[in-house]
Amino acid sequence: MSPTRKSFLYAPRASAWRGWTFRLHLWLALLLGPLLALVSVTGSIVVFRYELNRMTVPGTAYVTPRHERLSLDELTARIRANRPADQLSSVSWDGGPDTGMNFWTNSPEGHRIHTFIDPYTGLITGQEDYHSKWMQWFFELHAKLLLGNTGMFLNGFVGLAAVILSLSGLIVWWPGLPRWRSGFSFLRGARWQRRNYDWHKVTGFYASADVLVIAFTGMFFSFPDLYKSVIQTVTRVSVPASPRAATTWNSASPPLEQMIGKALRAQPGSSFVSLAFPKKAGDPFSIRTKEEHDWHRIGLNWVYLEPGTGEVLRSARFSQVNLASQTALLMYPFHFGRFGGRWNRLAYYGVMILYLAAGLAPAILTVTGFLMYWNRSLSKRLRRVAVVPSATPFEV
Repeated sequence: MSPTRKSFLYAPRASAWRGWTFRLHLWLALLLGPLLALVSVTGSIVVFRYELNRMTVPGTAYVTPRHERLSLDELTARIRANRPADQLSSVSWDGGPDTGMNFWTNSPEGHRIHTFIDPYTGLITGQEDYHSKWMQWFFELHAKLLLGNTGMFLNGFVGLAAVILSLSGLIVWWPGLPRWRSGFSFLRGARWQRRNYDWHKVTGFYASADVLVIAFTGMFFSFPDLYKSVIQTVTRVSVPASPRAATTWNSASPPLEQMIGKALRAQPGSSFVSLAFPKKAGDPFSIRTKEEHDWHRIGLNWVYLEPGTGEVLRSARFSQVNLASQTALLMYPFHFGRFGGRWNRLAYYGVMILYLAAGLAPAILTVTGFLMYWNRSLSKRLRRVAVVPSATPFEV
């Protein structure tokens, strides 16, 4: 047989580096597989968090549309009167004209409070404390391992493990050119050991691309500065920081409705989605907008305004910002699978279902991989340990 025929392409199991890759894949999966499975399964749930959150508050999230809504200034005044001790964080109206406005405030205890208000009547329809909301618990478990910022940092290494496992798994999976079809086969009538192996093999191959995208984009939230540095190096343009405001929000500031109007004029053809209130000196008003065929359900466009004057500090429309900024902005929708609405409603839910399946894949691979290790190695070692030679009787 020629040297070419002995190469990894034709005979991967004869390749030494394939053996090393297999060991890396095995031990990394044994060490971090269960944690990766936990993060990925909770991620599958988090993909639908917006829909699940809406389902849990049907009486507060939806309203009857009318011809005109009340001004944002009047609605904000009612929220302040209802929760005078809270700090305003943001207000969003991202579900359409038949949904209530959602005001996010921070309570003195540090709890995140969401207050729903009918934008047409000004009636407060309900409130939720996210400190005790089960969906928020799932999100904190997925994103931060319930450990705050430390957990988010550690979660980056879980994402790195997923990337390594996906790439090494493809190398281990490759059966060689003469037998390439076997890499996609599934023997239904075989023994459970073979069917378990086939489940691992087929699931790993078909989920690998999705898992790579989800894991790679997920690491962005753990290492944002590193990612932005690499993005800027590759694209040779910078990701600008949010502009600093020179004024503060006070009684002499322009009405909020006027600020929204300025934002929409700065980005013609877009629609208002949310407004973030200044929390400290130097913070601008941040207004988020959405345009048709946006890459994100709630848009990837911002307008920053001076709190005291309403002057537009910067308009950052996704289609107009530089490549570095666009790459950074796409990390969020590509991690959570929220970009299908760019095409149509079918694609919107289709992409999320695909992400749901991809999130379950690491759990399936963890279970089937452990069963393979048990069947091929661990059970045999345990049997050898259990078979202890009989002691020689003491002879008098």
